[in-house]
Amino acid sequence: MKLIKGIILLLNFFVIALTALAYISPHIDPMKIWVFSFFGLVFPLLLFLNIAFLIIWFIIDKKKMFWSIIILLIGYNSIKKTISIHFDDKDANMGLTVLSFNMNQGAYLYKKKIKKGLFGDYVKSQNADIILGQEINSKRIRNEMDSLYRYVKIEKNIGTGIFSKYSIVNSGQVDFQLNTNSCVWADIVIRKDTFRVYSVHFMSNQISKQATDLATDFGNEEDVDTKKVREVLSRYKKYVQVRARQVKKVKKHVEKSPYPVILGGDFNDPSISFTYQQISELLKDAFVEKGLGMGVSYGGPIPFLRIDNIFVSDKIDVMSFKKLDDKFSDHFAVKAKLDI
Repeated sequence: MKLIKGIILLLNFFVIALTALAYISPHIDPMKIWVFSFFGLVFPLLLFLNIAFLIIWFIIDKKKMFWSIIILLIGYNSIKKTISIHFDDKDANMGLTVLSFNMNQGAYLYKKKIKKGLFGDYVKSQNADIILGQEINSKRIRNEMDSLYRYVKIEKNIGTGIFSKYSIVNSGQVDFQLNTNSCVWADIVIRKDTFRVYSVHFMSNQISKQATDLATDFGNEEDVDTKKVREVLSRYKKYVQVRARQVKKVKKHVEKSPYPVILGGDFNDPSISFTYQQISELLKDAFVEKGLGMGVSYGGPIPFLRIDNIFVSDKIDVMSFKKLDDKFSDHFAVKAKLDI
């Protein structure tokens, strides 16, 4: 039994060390040291393992619970960004409704043979005042969205847009010099006040296929192809650094906003990341304010990812936040009610 306890303790300390690196990762610029970002990506797994060790020690040796308790207490703010527990939503019939949705270029609609018009009907049923759309550069998406909103901001050939029931008086983009990823903004007058609204789509990791292949190898108990592992890490390094450059541009633009800000979109990075941290230094996360559960918003092969967000200025009160479970994309839409 002593040997088993020793092995468990050694593994416990290893997980604690990785967890500490995850806590640090949002504060390390991937342009300088990229590898820290990886620990943030696997933070939900590390959190689960720390809780598992806590339960194990509670059963076999309560004195050794100390280290697991300490690492969890140190990471309170990180855990709060990963798991949110709120049941006190204000009146859901009041407030401004903002929906952020990566629509996957309509590819999921074709893949699942979803009848034409159903997607548009679904979007309409959400009764959102403002929609922040990503990967909307598709004829079908445009056709089903066109008649729903009077005011639309989409740069030519850019897959990110803003749909609004309220008047857009000024607009532009934060230029990423890419078509696949972009950031557009619009100044929207709501009653007597003006708000600056951003729809962002930061660079994807583009590792879903490789991650699926590796998971299949593990599942089939095959030898892991080190070439595949190197390819995943190489792609991840490249694109996490691209996101770092992109989010710095967006952050500078937000800092200069003359109006309260609503910002949402597909971050392609979890809440324990440099990308998320840069925006959270300026704005508050609607999920953290009023979410429930883990808010997993990506339905692809990599599990436990909450990468779709809605952020608001401190002056804006978050009344409720929900992840919608309806499947029309490889992402789930996220929806917030705001008291403006």
